[in-house]
Amino acid sequence: MLPRVLSFMLRFAFALIPVFVLALEARAEEPSPAAPLMKLLQSGRLPAERVGTVVEMVCQKGNAKDLAYVFEQLQKPDVYKPAVRLRVVELLTDAAVVRKVKPEGNLAALKTLLAEGIESRLRLAALKLASVWKVKEIAPELQAMAASSKTETAIRAAAIDGLANIGDANSKAALLTIAAKDKSIPVRMQAVAGLARLDVRVAAKQGAEVLAAAGPKDDPAPLIDAILSRKEGAEQLAAALGNVKLPKEVAKVTLRYMYSIGRSDEGLSNLLSKGADIAVDAPPPSQEVVQKISAEVMAKGDAARGEKVFRRADVNCLKCHAIARAGGQVGPELTALGSISPPEYIVNSVLNPSLNIKEQYVTKVILTADGEVVTGIVMDRNDERVRLKDASGKVITLASSDIESEKEGPSLMPQGLTKFLTHDEFLDLARFITELGRPGDYAIRATPTLQRWRLLKSPAPEISGEVPNVEHFRQHVLELPADAWLPLYGTARGPLPLGDVVAALPAASLVKSPADKTVAFLQGEIEVSQAGDLQVEVQTPVQAHLWLDAEPFEKPAKLTIPLTAGRHKLTLRLNLPSDLPEGASLKVELKKPADSSLQFDVVGGQ
Repeated sequence: MLPRVLSFMLRFAFALIPVFVLALEARAEEPSPAAPLMKLLQSGRLPAERVGTVVEMVCQKGNAKDLAYVFEQLQKPDVYKPAVRLRVVELLTDAAVVRKVKPEGNLAALKTLLAEGIESRLRLAALKLASVWKVKEIAPELQAMAASSKTETAIRAAAIDGLANIGDANSKAALLTIAAKDKSIPVRMQAVAGLARLDVRVAAKQGAEVLAAAGPKDDPAPLIDAILSRKEGAEQLAAALGNVKLPKEVAKVTLRYMYSIGRSDEGLSNLLSKGADIAVDAPPPSQEVVQKISAEVMAKGDAARGEKVFRRADVNCLKCHAIARAGGQVGPELTALGSISPPEYIVNSVLNPSLNIKEQYVTKVILTADGEVVTGIVMDRNDERVRLKDASGKVITLASSDIESEKEGPSLMPQGLTKFLTHDEFLDLARFITELGRPGDYAIRATPTLQRWRLLKSPAPEISGEVPNVEHFRQHVLELPADAWLPLYGTARGPLPLGDVVAALPAASLVKSPADKTVAFLQGEIEVSQAGDLQVEVQTPVQAHLWLDAEPFEKPAKLTIPLTAGRHKLTLRLNLPSDLPEGASLKVELKKPADSSLQFDVVGGQ
């Protein structure tokens, strides 16, 4: 009887196998959410101006088969317009990071976008995509780019990042060789940053040696960011630094940067403080001490001097806080703070920043499955991903499936930041903040001014000599990517000190003799919700040329310009003499004429 039962069960099971196979095949053949869009895209009937929009939707919703088609078309230089081609690479990167979807088939074909002749922005984006896809077949090309001193800086950094993501033995060995032997300290720091993702202990040891060989002008940001973003990274770096002797100024620069990104890990902070010959972090003050300091602020503090402290690069206040909405967005807006907060509250907030954190500024510390630690303020989240803004204002996107643990963190403004200030400098800084929004010099202004500026890092020769024509202006100014510009901010009263412009420009572009002039391009933005006339008044002692979008104006002192709805760019070309007067500034006021229907807002932010 039993053999008959077993025989029946086996026949029944075998009979079900085709059913299961058909079910799996049916599931595999489930239509893609992007199926209608794919039909439209493959039909050949789509107008050229709509291709970019449809491809974007396919990348956001499509499955691996859909993305394979988009990727195949991407490799052909004449299918997509250059701007669409670049956007497709970025969207494929997003799909891999957020949705964990990448094209089926041979991803090594991405090599076609890494060749020498490819436009720089597209090549850089393709390198980042190769890094996210972890295409091992491209590792030899990445190693060659990373090892060559002739490789463009951004490309070399992206190649190093790609090797770190691939993470095999050969890639790790290549990174270690660069970190130990390259002649360039910045490149060695980039290599250490890559190593940190593979082995934080090795990275910390090598990083300590690089910092010991560095100078005060070497930026430790890539190295510190990478090591501190790993689990136990701060402890490993502190241990490694205990075995080397850091130059005093390097210890100070490293400590300042560490504080600027919201980190004050006790062991590392104390070690760097001693190396920099700065007192270790003091405990939070008592309420009695706060009241005493507050009285001293009001009696001795100078707001004008305090604003200069506030704007100093080493103090980094504008990295997190905005005034007149221009500046960082990860801390409270300060425009009216003095008018609504007593001096005791302000002093306490600076000396003990984690004491009273408002709900919208509560930080999250997230540990990912691969050991990365991300600290920031949550901007938004859904079932697929979470977006955070860190202390530098950088937006970080994490896939929800990659999050291992999450907890509340301290304020992004670390306690002890004021130890870089003298006692008098702190009194001046606190007095400046207490005056913000009060009647007087720092009252809220009725007339809007351009407050958030962008300074072109390295103007091309085509626009540095003569005033550029429309074609050169579009190509070398209007169409440049965001990373071609540096942020600058006007003072609380509105003007932008021209001394800040000169200080931010690369040394190579500065004037060589009194007869020469430094050319600087500055750009601000205006958001128009209802069309109408805008009055623009430019106040500056230096020669200036103005463009509103691509339209030039030779005499920009006072203009009335009709604007359509949308965002507009206002660009100024300034000729800065070598004998620039002390206190010289640029102020651009924007007014709505009495009979104008215009509704506008000045674009702020970081």
